[in-house]
Formats: sequence, C-alpha cells, structure tokens
Amino acid sequence: MWISNAIDKGLILPSRAAHHSGGPEAATEWLRANYKIIPEDLRPSENAIDEFAAFFSTYLTSSFDVIQKPGTKGTGPIPQFACTCDLCVRIVNAPHLQAKKLYAKDKRRADFLMTECLQNFAATNGIDLDENSACNMITNQGTRRAAAYITYGHWLILRLKGESDGPAILALWRLMAWDPRGGIRQGFKLELGDFKTAERTLLSAVKT
Repeated sequence: MWISNAIDKGLILPSRAAHHSGGPEAATEWLRANYKIIPEDLRPSENAIDEFAAFFSTYLTSSFDVIQKPGTKGTGPIPQFACTCDLCVRIVNAPHLQAKKLYAKDKRRADFLMTECLQNFAATNGIDLDENSACNMITNQGTRRAAAYITYGHWLILRLKGESDGPAILALWRLMAWDPRGGIRQGFKLELGDFKTAERTLLSAVKT
C-alpha cells in the first residue's frame, strides 16, 4: 500500500537497470536504492536486506498479478526506460495489482508439496510414512491444516533465499488463513506457536 501511494506521488521509481535477472536480485537492488525513502517502520534492518528482499520478491510474484488495462503505470514513459522483470513490473504497477486466482492445478500442487513435506517430517522423526498414508493425512480434515502449516513453514525458510513454488504457496496460505466458508479467519495471525502445535498434531498422527 505504501509503494502504491509513493509511486503515485513520484517518490520512488522501479529499477532502471535492465541487467539483473529479476527476483531477489531485482528486489535487493530496488530496496537498497530506495532504502532511505521507505518509512523506518516498514523497512528491514540493513543487515537483513538480502533475506527480506528475497522473501519480498516471492511475495509479489507468487501472490499478485498485474491488471492489464489502459491507464496503468505500465503504459507511461517510465517503463520505457525501466526494467521489465516480473518484480519491477509489479512494483511500478502497485496500484493495479490483484490477488492471484488459484486454479485446480495450483491446489493439486499444494497437496503434492504437503505430501512430500509430511513424509520428510516423519522421516526426520524416525518414522517411515508411505505416500498413501501421507495423502490420507493431508486430505483428512483433522490434519490437513496442520500439514499446510508445516509445509508453509518449510517454504518460508526457502523463500529467504528467493525460492518459491508459485501460486501453490498462496494455496497453502489460504488453507491456514482462510475460513473454509470463505474469507480470512477472524483475528488470524501467523504465530510461531501455531507451527509448533501443527508439528505436535502431525507427530501424534504419524505415530498412530
């Protein structure tokens, strides 16, 4: 929201360098170039810029699409000279972003990631969990949300290096944060304690 307003006021610009490959590199360059302009309560500490930028890049590209319509920031003179990587295009079009629409393939991919993560979790705890059992656990309503938590947590760490799995990560987020009837769960916050509870729930389940 701050970027959207700052772009409109001309306070910040997207990267004008076209040599980077996008993603974490683009985000790091952009953050360093605009660091002093970004309000202190919104920006990371200087020693955390690289990790924050890597995560920020995955957030923008995995969760949002640019609305293509006349009059967006993508049609003016600035983008003619600016970088056109996925991240920079989203920054300059911040007022015209919309949450990605999830498709069946994205949800299937999220299920695959949960199955894989659950098997790895079981192996870490010395338990051999076959694929069919893992699939049953990620579809069981008693353990599905917990599986989403540990898988999302696994990818949170990878995203600090700029790695993501696209919209499937957004699908995992919604399994945690959204009420099954639709919309965000009232008062939802991402808390460390919930990840630990998910681990205990799943450990108990894989042992039975």
